[in-house]
Amino acid sequence: MIYYSMTTPTLPRLRRHLARGVALLAFSAAPVTAQVYSPVLTPAPGDSGVTIEVVRHPNGQLSKRVFRAAGQPNGLWQEWDSAGRVRMTAEWKNGRGEGVWMYFHPNGIVSERSWVANDVWHGPSEGWHANGQKAFEGTWRDGAKDGPFRYWDEAGAPRGPAAQFLHASDVPTPVLTEGWPTDFNVWDINVSRDLETLFIGTGSDGGTHRRIMIRRWRQGAWQPVELAPFADTSAAEGTPVVSPDGEWVYFSSARHAAREPNNPHRDLYRASRASGWKTVERVTNTPRYGEITLSLALNGRGVLWTDHRRDGSANMGLYEVRMVRQTASATPPRLDIIADLTTLHRGDTSGEAYPVLAPDGSFLLFSNYDVDGQRTLEDMFISTRTRFGWSPPKRLGNGGNTAENDTPSQLLADGRTLLFTSSRAKGARVYSVTLKEILPKD
Repeated sequence: MIYYSMTTPTLPRLRRHLARGVALLAFSAAPVTAQVYSPVLTPAPGDSGVTIEVVRHPNGQLSKRVFRAAGQPNGLWQEWDSAGRVRMTAEWKNGRGEGVWMYFHPNGIVSERSWVANDVWHGPSEGWHANGQKAFEGTWRDGAKDGPFRYWDEAGAPRGPAAQFLHASDVPTPVLTEGWPTDFNVWDINVSRDLETLFIGTGSDGGTHRRIMIRRWRQGAWQPVELAPFADTSAAEGTPVVSPDGEWVYFSSARHAAREPNNPHRDLYRASRASGWKTVERVTNTPRYGEITLSLALNGRGVLWTDHRRDGSANMGLYEVRMVRQTASATPPRLDIIADLTTLHRGDTSGEAYPVLAPDGSFLLFSNYDVDGQRTLEDMFISTRTRFGWSPPKRLGNGGNTAENDTPSQLLADGRTLLFTSSRAKGARVYSVTLKEILPKD
């Protein structure tokens, strides 16, 4: 995956960075059939201690053949249906999956070919429809999808999350307009690294009943909205943000308030991908001001959005932070504030909000309203890191901002696609756009 240069880009250079593509693994374009796969058996059938397990269907057709060494699967594992057609082949080593695993349509076309290492999916994975048309391709890493998978229908048309999110238009385009409950508010959105889990902050128009919901891409379609696995319905929660490595989703919650009466503010929490987004850690405990969310760069620097400023004043705050890992591995990291960003804009009545930090930390997107007393609704701005600090913010253009509320949500790992929410059209709250197209022109 290609991320930004660590040097400080000017806006023209930033456009060039964003124009760079993503290096893709080479996959097979043509359909793979049963005849092209010739595995090397380890150990060989004649080796000492090697047995061959054979199982047959009631009609006598071969059902399964497994090579074993010392009683453990070792080498080739094959299965057939009752008509004698191959269903799957797999490779094992010392009782664990290791090598290429393949599944077949009844006509012999491979439905899936994936690599396995140490008994988990690890490496390239691809599949075909029964008519030979490519169905999907992507890469697994240690049992998790390592970035987006690409999907196609039987006619070869792109489909799925990557087609919706990553093929961003040069003008803001609504995405995921279908399947939302009636009058459902989409306030904050972030998507997992594989683009197949969407985290949504929602609530009433007045800000009550703050909840975090999810939508999952499963079985070839976006499923209905459901409560996030880490959600606590007894507390106000919101603003989920996925870390750039995809391992955590950070969010704010007041789930502690019932047992901590002196801390009514929401604090920062995080849930881990490895736990299926179920295991939650508390990151901050700040009764004076409280947090809303955190946007991180890959180097551990981040931008923290708070619901009050550190001095306890009513305006929201924005602070650059450094994530410090604690000595005890089970202890959540500590956030050290290293710079005050609350004065990127002066004279505004709200405060900077909705930070989106570039993966290399070279630039920052955020929203603000009523800047310079212009009585505007929320607009999106960009500030670039320089050796002297952060540059004066510039308003995004070319349809990125409108007379309605426009707030940045997430810069995707392709390094070019910005997701943002907007109230410009009722019922279409989530938009994608190629970021370089809406950068300020000067």
